[in-house]
Amino acid sequence: MAIHFVADLNFNGESALHAIPYGFPDSAEMTRRICEVWRARVADDDTVWILGNVGNPVHLGSLPGIKHLVRGPNDPQAWNCLATGRYASVCDMQRLDTAHGTLTLINDPAKALEDDALVLHGHTRYAWSRPGHNCVAAHGLGWGPVSLDMLMRKPAEPRLSRAA
Repeated sequence: MAIHFVADLNFNGESALHAIPYGFPDSAEMTRRICEVWRARVADDDTVWILGNVGNPVHLGSLPGIKHLVRGPNDPQAWNCLATGRYASVCDMQRLDTAHGTLTLINDPAKALEDDALVLHGHTRYAWSRPGHNCVAAHGLGWGPVSLDMLMRKPAEPRLSRAA
């Protein structure tokens, strides 16, 4: 049973705004790729923390794993998210104790506290770099959730990958 993290799925956005910069012809193709990678990486009994900006959550129902949502600015209010039954929990920020230390899970890294040593967050539209902060946006993680163990082995700077 592993713990995985991902953000900025932007499932089936209304435009190709989120897809074309990464080499996808449209958001439906980007959604297909994310779902394919998710199924390859996540088992049914794994936990997946989604750090905001899900888009259309209908795709989550068919994906493996126990899903928790840390809301981003484009996600519905917590009670609306919970009512769908797609999430085990919904919050705006979460601290998670792990073998690697306490992680702060948040969508916007600027909202993390100064003393938060290990922060996982979503993509930002502005330049952001702080030691111990790691972006877990799908486009930077090979288009799917990444396990905590894999994250702890990677450098902390943002990585950008193209559609593959």
